[in-house]
Amino acid sequence: MREFIDYPIAIVDEAFGAPTTVGRVVSALVAAFEARNHRVLTGITIADASAGRVLYTGLSAVLIAIDGFATRDALIEALTTLLDLALARAPDLPIFLYGEQRMQEDLPTHLMSRIDGYLYLHDDTPSFIAGYVSSAIHRYVDAMLPPFFKALVRYTDAAKYSWHTPGHGGGVAFMRSPVGQAFHRFFGENTLRADLSVSVPELGSLLDHSGPVREAEREAAQSFGADTSFFVTNGTSSANKIIWSGLVGPGDYVLVDRNCHKSLVHALIMTGAQPIYLRPSRNAYGIIGPIPRAQFDAEALAARLPPGARLSVATITNSTYDGLCVNTDVVKAALAPITKAIHFDEAWLAQAKFHEFYSSFYAMSDTAAPVAPLVFSTQSTHKVLAAFSQASMIHIKEGTEVRLDPDRFNEAFMMHSSTSPWYGIIASCDVAARMMRGAAGRSLVDETLHEAADFRAGIARLGAESGRAGDWWFRLWEPENAGLAQEDWTLKPGDSWHGFTDITDNFTLLDPIKVTILCPGLGGEGADAPGIPAPIVAKFLWSRGIVVEKIGIYHFLILFTLGVSRGKWSNLITELLAFRAHYQANTPLADVLPELVRAAPEHYERMGLAELCAAQHEAYQKGDVLALQSAMFADLPEPAMTPQMAHAALVGNRIEQVGLDDLEGRILARMVVPYPPGIPLIFPGERVTLPAIIAYLRFAESWDRQFPGFETDIHGARKAPDGTYRLDCVVLPEGQA
Repeated sequence: MREFIDYPIAIVDEAFGAPTTVGRVVSALVAAFEARNHRVLTGITIADASAGRVLYTGLSAVLIAIDGFATRDALIEALTTLLDLALARAPDLPIFLYGEQRMQEDLPTHLMSRIDGYLYLHDDTPSFIAGYVSSAIHRYVDAMLPPFFKALVRYTDAAKYSWHTPGHGGGVAFMRSPVGQAFHRFFGENTLRADLSVSVPELGSLLDHSGPVREAEREAAQSFGADTSFFVTNGTSSANKIIWSGLVGPGDYVLVDRNCHKSLVHALIMTGAQPIYLRPSRNAYGIIGPIPRAQFDAEALAARLPPGARLSVATITNSTYDGLCVNTDVVKAALAPITKAIHFDEAWLAQAKFHEFYSSFYAMSDTAAPVAPLVFSTQSTHKVLAAFSQASMIHIKEGTEVRLDPDRFNEAFMMHSSTSPWYGIIASCDVAARMMRGAAGRSLVDETLHEAADFRAGIARLGAESGRAGDWWFRLWEPENAGLAQEDWTLKPGDSWHGFTDITDNFTLLDPIKVTILCPGLGGEGADAPGIPAPIVAKFLWSRGIVVEKIGIYHFLILFTLGVSRGKWSNLITELLAFRAHYQANTPLADVLPELVRAAPEHYERMGLAELCAAQHEAYQKGDVLALQSAMFADLPEPAMTPQMAHAALVGNRIEQVGLDDLEGRILARMVVPYPPGIPLIFPGERVTLPAIIAYLRFAESWDRQFPGFETDIHGARKAPDGTYRLDCVVLPEGQA
């Protein structure tokens, strides 16, 4: 397994290779390491090592020469900087010191306690010292890998013949076909040999939570602050359904955030629950805001339930797509009297446990309350942390009155899990949890927060320069003069930047790593600012290899994750500058968006970038689209039947496709989700009673005809050959309205 890791040893020595006694001993030591099949990196100065030019996470050990410093204080300062840098991400990395002029006694205790030893080069042979360091490396590598990933690596390294599924037999079957060879070469032998099945007992079972899987889930629970954790290999959509299937039965009352993921609409359909809805706010940009604090009032919610009834679960989106987090301590205390369990859908917030910035704003935070419900968090590990797509986790904190029965709950887990999970996803959950353990996890999140802050500062600096030059620039949706204290990012009543009215102090937090970029078009950029719709900016960026996370009408969202670097966001700023230059030059679309022109030449071949922006801006203004979006989400549609009943009509084909002219008053069989903003507008079983909904759909029809290549994406609406929308509506029995 050490050979698989194959991390080199780094020697930090200003005088490496010098024709001195120490130089010759160190050269002999390098040869002894190489004789043990260790790779060795030399030529590294203390300046390199202290300035972040060494990737410590990819080393197996570091040896540091402590001679050559003018003073003891200079040595201590350099070593402190180096150790802080190295151990922040690799806290167990073996680090050894050596020297001739300076000895161990020259160093203070607090530094010596952070290293693995001092090597006396003249007291032992190079071979012995190499063996001593090699033993430390073996211990480091063996302890580095978390339980399931370690077992998977060991099994794969053992090169056992497989007589079980999957049928490609560790990749062998792919080698028997030209296209299979291409597949094998692309994904690599380790990926294919690690694609195993439950038939391998030493790896345990995801469905039974046994063996290394059980160990990995227990370690994840410790890392994420949970009492129990489950790995989910088919995404948080399934994790949400698992929780509901384990808690909710037909006819049970549930509390649901209308700003919910569509998987929760599916959960409503599957369980047959009776929903009670919470309604989030919206601002002028169409950004979905927080649920007002007053909506969590237990007495008001109890009045919406039958006498004596309690909620089986209350599900809250935390954070929203745009990064708004709710004070979970407040929500837990408010809802405890009326619900058995609270489920926070934290698909975008897996990093919160690992940094004090998010304290009290994530599900697994420690809440000192006399009565607390059972608390669940579903997290898309792959969205912000380091894991394969579809890697998700369920974290559970026991309540004071209601406790989890793991055997009963596991029936729901198995209902939504494959009996043939991909072991690579399980391993990536395991690795993600280990990466975030201890100080290393905080360091990773802290760096991400600072990268986002630096990007924000860069955008603001260019905005100030552009303003002085009388030019326009993009703005950010953020508080003014914010640092990285939590207080700076909590929404406050009366602040104009967020655009929401019903705000309670210390109840809503904006996550700085979710960066919403505002395009000119809604005011605030100066009287001469143009209108620049976000879909055009996003398409331009896409043509340059940059894919944004979410697109609104005059805003788009980018997501800072553990995988974002300074080079990556610097490139984004460069491309935004390029967009502005092309806009100012009205560069022909044939040059700046050639694929768009090739797809619809009759619309775009004579148009420039500025002209396209003006045309779309005019269409948005004439259609009053932002006002329509606000109006269609302002009130809830009339519920005519449960989502499950409407879905039964869909499955039974007791539906008809209805055009917009005849849509008013009809009951929808499918949810309707317009993108943007990407949240359900109408749930199955609701009646179309709001004129703004039909008006918005009419606008979308017109928009799609006018701007091909920028079509509106509306889940649940069929597009007829003539470009009109048809929606599936329930056909009621004769005489029933």
